Amino acid sequence: MTDRPPRAGAARPGPLRWLLLEFTKLRLAVWLLIVMGVTMVVGSVFPQGYDAETYVESWGEAKYAALSRLGLLNLFHTRYFIALGVLLLVNLVACSVVRWFGRGGARLTAGEIPAQARAIALPPGADPARRAADVLSSSGYKVLSATDSSVTARRGPWPEGVSLLYHVAMALAIVGFVLSALFAFEGEVTLAPGEPVTVKTESAETGANALAEKLAAWDVGGWRPFSGMPADTTSWAGREVTLVLSEFITEWELYQGKHYNRDWVSDVEVRHAPPGQGASSRRALVEVNRPLRVGGLTFYQMAYDQWFDVVVRKDGVEVERAGAQAYVPFTLESVSGMFFPGALRVGTLFERHHEPRPVVPHSPLKWQAADAPEDAKPEEIGDLSAGEPLTLRTR
Repeated sequence: MTDRPPRAGAARPGPLRWLLLEFTKLRLAVWLLIVMGVTMVVGSVFPQGYDAETYVESWGEAKYAALSRLGLLNLFHTRYFIALGVLLLVNLVACSVVRWFGRGGARLTAGEIPAQARAIALPPGADPARRAADVLSSSGYKVLSATDSSVTARRGPWPEGVSLLYHVAMALAIVGFVLSALFAFEGEVTLAPGEPVTVKTESAETGANALAEKLAAWDVGGWRPFSGMPADTTSWAGREVTLVLSEFITEWELYQGKHYNRDWVSDVEVRHAPPGQGASSRRALVEVNRPLRVGGLTFYQMAYDQWFDVVVRKDGVEVERAGAQAYVPFTLESVSGMFFPGALRVGTLFERHHEPRPVVPHSPLKWQAADAPEDAKPEEIGDLSAGEPLTLRTR
């Protein structure tokens, strides 16, 4: 794929041929790749696809409004990025077609020595073509043809094939990007033990449906040529997947007195009834780098929430009970100050030279006085363990 200068005296091509020639030029592919690369870098700098509340909470309303107006928070689903992908796909396809059907060869006249030619000494004999073929074969060349007057050989892979394979691979990648932008959708679900959660396998929020809605609203003097394009959501009945969390399995590693996450696995029951087929139910284990695929959806395990109760006793009598969540600060009415819990360690404990054993549920706990300076760090007061008292002596 090269940009060659026009030949002297060449006829000016027609509009269609000019357009085809423009789409087969290397510089178009280079510029498209540069623009797409810059877009991807910007998309990696700004988190993509979160809801407005998350952005506002992190950056504030003013910054969120400015970035959202510029389209920097959903770059990979914008019409501009899709248009870049389509243009690059057309460019690659056009280059591949022209290169495949426009292959040509070079013919040398007798006595002409090509540039950068390398001399090869032939052994003595009556048939120079056969001797040349033998020397080329022994030097690692593949002899394609040999006649009395010429020998054709090649060393290395088939150049046209390698180029075609590269262009086809790039085209398939672009097709994948476009299909993902048009038909992929994302979301989050939280599973609680024993509580079924149903997820639809179709969504009105895909890029294709959003585009169809915009085209359907296009009005040309009262005429709406694409009014029937929006998807018929009534046909999506029954297209869903139901997940039930049977158990959340956590494992910890004890090393030099400290607990480290070893693994966490979601044991789920998967219920799915594809259209026209009977309902099925199966058990699946979902963990990091081991997603669940069902009904055209892929479920990844992202994080987990942990809830527990904190009981306050005074002189052996319960005076307060409050709910708490791992990594979320909480306060108590009967004790002043702020409490900072860590991860709730439950499940199985692994330690070198020891058999695996159950973990006594506990969470590291920090406390900060109500009148502490703003830059003061919370004070570690110990582990809050199930069934074991933790005494806090306040000032």
